[in-house]
Amino acid sequence: MELLIAGKVLGSHNLKGEVKVISDLDNIEVLVGNKVILELTDSQQKLLTIKKIEHLVANKWIFSFEEIKNKQDTIEIRNANIKVRRDIVGIGEDEYLISDMIGFKVYDVKGDEYLGEITEIMDTAAHDIYVIESEEFETMIPDVDVFIKNIDFENKKMLVDTIEGMKEPKVKK
Repeated sequence: MELLIAGKVLGSHNLKGEVKVISDLDNIEVLVGNKVILELTDSQQKLLTIKKIEHLVANKWIFSFEEIKNKQDTIEIRNANIKVRRDIVGIGEDEYLISDMIGFKVYDVKGDEYLGEITEIMDTAAHDIYVIESEEFETMIPDVDVFIKNIDFENKKMLVDTIEGMKEPKVKK
């Protein structure tokens, strides 16, 4: 069973171990009582049980997990992706959400140049923006037909047409 990214932990909400989560799922409350996988930023995973979900504002929610008891416990799960089985939220194998595109390999149609992987999808008032990262570059591409030429869900690949200014060298730390 393929997993779906249901949301992302933004950070702690209070001293009791609740966390703020951003999610675009319409029926996120169906996750209460279910086990989810948290994919941590260091590529490790945690299996947690959702105890309670409350709406905060817009697409932000407050999650309580059975295993998280205090604010200190939330530090480790900050920025983690919350992954669930697709069938729990009613998404079929042949249906896709925008968050399913995290990890897609992106190529420029001009010369089939590899740009990197989609690491983030920013939600703006006008349209989503795909953030693509490679070792040396960060590329931001608006989800507009003039730039997005093909999305291959089966092979997790996207073809794009870039213009000058979209691809920027990463700042060395």
